[in-house]
Amino acid sequence: MKRRLYVFLLLALFASPILTAFLSNTSTVTYSIIERKVLSNAVSPFPRGPTVNMVTQDSAVIFWRTEDLTNATVRYGLNESVMEIVTNSTLDKDHYVSLNELNMDEKYYYRVISNGTTSPLYHFLTAPADGDEFKMIIIGDNRPSTTDPVQPAEFAQMAQMIVAEQPHIVIMSGDFVLDVSENHADNLLRWEHFTNISDSIGHYAPIYAVLGNHDTGAKTGSLRLEYYFDSFVLYDEPSTYYSFDYAGVHFTMLDSEQLGFEARIIGDQFTWLENDLETTSSEMKFVVIHRPLYPVIHIQDAYNDVPAAEREAVQALYEEHNVSLLITGHDHCFNRLTVNGIVQIISGGGGAPLYNHPTWKGGYYHYVRTNVSASHVNITAIKLDDSVGYNYQLPYTGPIEIEHRIIPSGSTNPVGTLPVILFSEVPAEKYFSWDSDENQTELTGLPNSNGEHTLDVYACNSDSVWSHESFMFIATGGPTTPTTTTTPTTTTPTTTPTGDGAIDPLILFGSLSIAGVVIVVVAVIWFRRKS
Repeated sequence: MKRRLYVFLLLALFASPILTAFLSNTSTVTYSIIERKVLSNAVSPFPRGPTVNMVTQDSAVIFWRTEDLTNATVRYGLNESVMEIVTNSTLDKDHYVSLNELNMDEKYYYRVISNGTTSPLYHFLTAPADGDEFKMIIIGDNRPSTTDPVQPAEFAQMAQMIVAEQPHIVIMSGDFVLDVSENHADNLLRWEHFTNISDSIGHYAPIYAVLGNHDTGAKTGSLRLEYYFDSFVLYDEPSTYYSFDYAGVHFTMLDSEQLGFEARIIGDQFTWLENDLETTSSEMKFVVIHRPLYPVIHIQDAYNDVPAAEREAVQALYEEHNVSLLITGHDHCFNRLTVNGIVQIISGGGGAPLYNHPTWKGGYYHYVRTNVSASHVNITAIKLDDSVGYNYQLPYTGPIEIEHRIIPSGSTNPVGTLPVILFSEVPAEKYFSWDSDENQTELTGLPNSNGEHTLDVYACNSDSVWSHESFMFIATGGPTTPTTTTTPTTTTPTTTPTGDGAIDPLILFGSLSIAGVVIVVVAVIWFRRKS
């Protein structure tokens, strides 16, 4: 009887981890199957589209693609039953139909028809009056992390969330696919997986996009931009930089991926940028580019490789023309930084692997909901669970913000390394102090001794309000001195980790079961020896 009991216990405990693994794998596979099935069901009867593009206060362009040469008809109207008809009898595969004389700030419904095949019913919003509020969604860096062309599930989920937001326009800050290679078939497949999801957004809102470093094929030695242009309907194609106006806001879309000049805005593009900002009559100006002017993580390929004079020239140009917002990606996180009045948003949490730097944080999947009007800009990072990750509003009222780049707080660097300290506005007064020494008006590099060093930065605004920030760095390469000073302040998390940091209950159960197996085996052997 005892032997049967031991055998039963052994079988039960051995089965537990196996069952745990089965359940865990089954849930993952089921999620994958559901995700792909949802995407498959969402596909239009056409290979591409229909999407709405280049929307203004009184016009829009509807695009879709057919397998064969067909005619093209768009039915549209202010409700689902009363529809006007626009027909293009010219036979083609790529169809662009213009809708004109639309009402301002209205929801229009539409469907497209080719050779008797009809799309589902979609809708879009025309632009409001200049200065009136509109909703803009920002998302970037959705690319896959492996050679599997399937787009990340996080991007597919956020696409559905963006559609539910009913935005007026969508801005995409680059890195849509993992790579563009010399293999045409592979490239088509990668971009098809992307457009299957991006078109689900484009059914309802125009998408305006800039090139990312993964989208160009630069690794092949030449730029292969035909896939990028094929995936969007943009102004001024085939130029990789362009501009447009929407509801009183001027949008300037730049190319940070010109071959041999990555991350740099120089030459013809800089001249074009100067002219574009000088000639617009819009008081509110948004600039969009993939690589940040002041990155968080990609320091080497978006900051250090750009000559300081070039970076300062671009920053000065933005300041001269009162650019309201700089929208970027490239860093796989969310970050907001203000430099001399120029607000920079990094939105790179669209599905690519996250970068969670402890200093700047923001390492979560997100898109940015931006409510824009002549009187305010409300910027909100929305996480996958629909919670708010960050909120910031313009105009900003408060003391000077003090930030830094190049070397993170707490990092180890050679003596003499100069931190880059940035101020949200030009201070009326500013002071720097290393290790509580006398205040200096000019910043110097890490002191010439190994160990921890604290940098205190003070800034005063025009209202005589002082701001203070303290940063700690570790110096190496200098004379060895006894390390004393302070212990860095840490913050104890108050919430249970979730996502990648949480322990899966199934895995925990399986681990405990294995431990139980070991205990029972030892007990059985001991009892048998005793008997």
